[in-house]
Amino acid sequence: MSEKYERMTEQEYMKEVRDLDKLLHDFCEGSDLYSYESVKININTLKDIIVRVHKRKHYFKVFHNAMITSEYKETALYCYWFLKLRPLWIDPDNASLERINEKFALHLYISLLKKYNEDFSEEDGINKLHIRELLYSFRFRDITKESMILMLEPYYYEHLKKADAEF
Repeated sequence: MSEKYERMTEQEYMKEVRDLDKLLHDFCEGSDLYSYESVKININTLKDIIVRVHKRKHYFKVFHNAMITSEYKETALYCYWFLKLRPLWIDPDNASLERINEKFALHLYISLLKKYNEDFSEEDGINKLHIRELLYSFRFRDITKESMILMLEPYYYEHLKKADAEF
């Protein structure tokens, strides 16, 4: 049959929380809109997101011939679940601070591209029109987990190609 799913350890969970918190802190530092202290997090929803991503990684391993879950796939899953479950919010009285989940998902997306594609920059890699289109799509369109993965995978293959000329 298939391998039995093993729950995350507390250490694995806390590492994911720390990693996401660092990304949130970086996001807020780079934003003129959000101060880190003003961002509220639904911790139960965040835990749900972390567990869902962990389970999906197991799913890829078991049902897709030991498919490797690259950081690109993992980031795409985090983007999807942040958009779907919306764990972040700001004081609802300030309308200019809405859409934080969409903007944080975009931050995850772009941060990954910058991390592994050294020649990537927001100016060169994704133009402002594309960023607006992504934000609009994140807010109003139905994006599946698989389509989110497919949006990031070309960058993954580009990274592999640079790392291994025979790829």
